[in-house]
Amino acid sequence: MLRRHREIFYGLLFGFGAALIDTFIDSRTQGTSFWNVSVAMTLYRFCFVIFGFVLGWLLWRKNESERGVRLLQDRLQILLNEISGPVTVIHAQTQVLLAGPRVQLSPEVQSLIRIIYEQSQKLQSINRENTPRAS
Repeated sequence: MLRRHREIFYGLLFGFGAALIDTFIDSRTQGTSFWNVSVAMTLYRFCFVIFGFVLGWLLWRKNESERGVRLLQDRLQILLNEISGPVTVIHAQTQVLLAGPRVQLSPEVQSLIRIIYEQSQKLQSINRENTPRAS
């Protein structure tokens, strides 16, 4: 849980740290001990903690969205890598079936093979458009 919400935790630490530093500086300038602070000033310093929490929460929300987008991009890339081989094989095999004069196919079968061939062309073009090129 701490790993997933670390931004919020860091925000709280930031708020507590700011409150402690402010209390320390205030006690030094007033010449009192660190523990002799007024209740009103403690409530004021609690605002530092709330501010730190809100800052951490906002940062967490922003990073959570970015992590989600990166995860989707990684999954899309894995999908594209996994389908590129089978799509190429399907495309090549249907091309052989359509162009090969060895076997006489019925018009219905030829029509079905042509549909598969055209769909495999679409899948290959989608794969080429979304696959990053090495520079």
